[in-house]
Amino acid sequence: MVSQLSPAWQRKTACSDHLAKISTRFLSATPGTGQHQDLCRVIPFLLHTPELSWVTHDLCKLLTERGHNSTLCHLEDSDAQANMLADALRKQHSGCEFCLLPITSPTTLLAQHLDHVVLLVPASLDAVLAAYQHIKLLAQEPHTPEIGIVLVGPRDQHAAWRYFRKLAVGTLRYLDIPLLNLGFLPEQVTPQHGPDDHHRSNFLTRISERLLRSEFYSTQQLQQAEQGSA
Repeated sequence: MVSQLSPAWQRKTACSDHLAKISTRFLSATPGTGQHQDLCRVIPFLLHTPELSWVTHDLCKLLTERGHNSTLCHLEDSDAQANMLADALRKQHSGCEFCLLPITSPTTLLAQHLDHVVLLVPASLDAVLAAYQHIKLLAQEPHTPEIGIVLVGPRDQHAAWRYFRKLAVGTLRYLDIPLLNLGFLPEQVTPQHGPDDHHRSNFLTRISERLLRSEFYSTQQLQQAEQGSA
């Protein structure tokens, strides 16, 4: 949990404010509330490989089953214009509470100027290094988005923490960017190692609860969509 993070995980400047902001969200945020109730809340996911799309698919299904009408929105790698997502929200996904946005191209992600993004990171050193490079690209934005991490395929919770720590320490030390640990999906619940069952659903539920309780979704595109429909 966020409250267990030591000061070493915080930004060098305004670190207490940042941690207090996240802590307040976890303690007081209520899913489904806010000033943009009538618009989809966008949860962007940067996938290490397209094969990880099952995570967003299952999360979307789970959110809907739990009473949060959700949909998937796919942008092609050629859709590198900032207005593409706002147009898609207006035309295709009206009435949905959440829009999960799986993206495999960092260029497409950067073009959307999102203020939150979840990185799906396989549990391997190569994937952690690739995630660091993606975060380095995001750090070049005028306003670096809030970045959350979901580890996919670690052996257990201890392995997941070790991989997260490697990535979080590096991004804080060299990029001055703190990361939010949104959970993990152990190898036992991935499609390659077992069928869809209640164990996978339990892990996905924990991730979805962290996303919603911390309000970890993008708002900038919602404002663009609202202005475009006015």
